[in-house]
Amino acid sequence: MGDLIFPINPGAALAIHVALSAGIVAAIIVVAALLREKRSGARADVPYEGGVLPAAPQQGPVNAPYFLIAALFVIFDMEAAILFAWAVAARDTGWLGLIEAAVFIGVLLLALVYLWADGALDWHKERRR
Repeated sequence: MGDLIFPINPGAALAIHVALSAGIVAAIIVVAALLREKRSGARADVPYEGGVLPAAPQQGPVNAPYFLIAALFVIFDMEAAILFAWAVAARDTGWLGLIEAAVFIGVLLLALVYLWADGALDWHKERRR
């Protein structure tokens, strides 16, 4: 349908798309550089968040188990995306596709059981090594 409205060579369309995308990115970088706050005498090693300089240096590593939970979410969220694609083509794949999906789910369930047994899903306990 797009060819009927404005016929264009696919290579030219790709070149226009890439050029416009690069131009938009360059414009965003230039505008951000022009609008940023310029600090005179600022130190690059001090974080500057919300205009407040830190009162004291950080006292060791921050315990952030939510990073682990976020990584696990991404891994298991990809499972949903892959299974959705399989569900769309389930009739075409037949029994072999069903067996492959079952093996895929089984491997992910084994990984979940391992993470649970290892303590990776516990927020307040030390993990066993």
